[in-house]
Amino acid sequence: MAMDVKVAAFNVAHDFEGGVVALAPQIGKNHNTLNAEVAGIGSAKLGLFDAVKMTLRAKDFRILDAFNAVCGRMSIPLPDMLDVEGDDCMRALAESSREYSELVSLTCSSLADDGAVSDNELQKLQTEAGQAIKAINALMAAATKRNQLGKPAA
Repeated sequence: MAMDVKVAAFNVAHDFEGGVVALAPQIGKNHNTLNAEVAGIGSAKLGLFDAVKMTLRAKDFRILDAFNAVCGRMSIPLPDMLDVEGDDCMRALAESSREYSELVSLTCSSLADDGAVSDNELQKLQTEAGQAIKAINALMAAATKRNQLGKPAA
């Protein structure tokens, strides 16, 4: 089952440092409006352009990753799209390994008791998967930068 785009949008908004209250004005929204949109309260709906603004402002690609998963696609970051400090491949590798390990641990924990995955566990798994994907993308950006630095100047 693919990641839920609505869950991804909710998590991006609420996981942003300072939450919806901090993110909303940075994308030109009232925080109550943004909260209603990502929570699906009433008839409120998050627009495509606002989802793009959220993704770019938060530097969090879970909405894009969920959209891709629903469509059976994937995206590959361009080298300068992610802000990776320097070209530290080892730090990025350690971070991606840690995030993947957390996803594995959470999956095992979810299945351990009854072999089922509850709605709450699925939401946590989707969040953790998004963080692992983000870390792997950062690793690839660092490796790409290292690759480019190793080439002779034209």
